[in-house]
Amino acid sequence: MSAALVAAELACAAGIRTLFTGVGFELQAGGWLQLTGPNGTGKTTLLRALAGLVRPTAGQVRWNGEPRRVGDPHWHAACLFQGHAAGWKDSLSASDNLRLQRRLDDHRDDARERDLLARAGLARQARLPFGRLSAGQRRRLSLARLAGARQRLWLLDEPTTALDTAGQQLFGELLDAHLANGGLAVVATHQPLPVRERPLELSLADHAPR
Repeated sequence: MSAALVAAELACAAGIRTLFTGVGFELQAGGWLQLTGPNGTGKTTLLRALAGLVRPTAGQVRWNGEPRRVGDPHWHAACLFQGHAAGWKDSLSASDNLRLQRRLDDHRDDARERDLLARAGLARQARLPFGRLSAGQRRRLSLARLAGARQRLWLLDEPTTALDTAGQQLFGELLDAHLANGGLAVVATHQPLPVRERPLELSLADHAPR
């Protein structure tokens, strides 16, 4: 049985500078990859390349045995990308931001938004503009998105930054549940994560150009 997600000999660049070369891994359903490396080694760029948002300079990404094609609606329906700087709108409330994002994710069961915000600890902040939320509350809004996500593959950039211990624990619970349901994840992080499933580990420091 082929792996659900395969990266083969990937290389990416920023302008004329090569960030990494020869990156490869395989993830089966229920598995996750912990992506590490110093700042500037290309962790965010690799996530964006996997998502199809930037083009690698070499290599290939395969999904369920087939080459991933940028713009393929089936691929984008299966993939959730959440960057370190999420695209929330400062003037919109937490609830409105979540509603808009879930519609972009093609989740239209708006009645769940209140429950998702409560799960993320934002019930009292639901009507506050995003610009008035603390750094930790802003990150919890991203957890509310994950709590209602149905995409099979999560690509997450530093998802626990600014979260307190309870928020980090909630992230671990969400990722545990996602993996238990056959999901996959690639997570860029500088810190240990409270996840039961042991990750495949990849340091981009080992793939810097020589």
